[in-house]
Amino acid sequence: MTVTLTRDDNIKIIELDGQLDVATSDKTRDEVIEMLDEKPTIVSMEKVTYVSSSGLRALLMIAKTAKSKNVKIIYAGAIEEVVDVLQMTGFIKMLHCVATVDDAIKELS
Repeated sequence: MTVTLTRDDNIKIIELDGQLDVATSDKTRDEVIEMLDEKPTIVSMEKVTYVSSSGLRALLMIAKTAKSKNVKIIYAGAIEEVVDVLQMTGFIKMLHCVATVDDAIKELS
């Protein structure tokens, strides 16, 4: 899993690329949390190919940390398989998710 800051002006975009599983979730969580500041943040999930239960926990911890810092965070662009996992587990109701990064940008603008 790679974590890349792709935009950092009035809206921050953090791109995740790879599998979010037991081997990568803790490091990914820590990297994303470290990037959080006062700016609204989009976590692009377009290149995430798999999310395990530990990956779901990492996404939830990122969202909780953002909330505690008063940072608006949106998860955007998850592929169908990842959306299915989020829906089956109920995480879709706990995380602010939108279909595309463009949708997230419009919402935060």
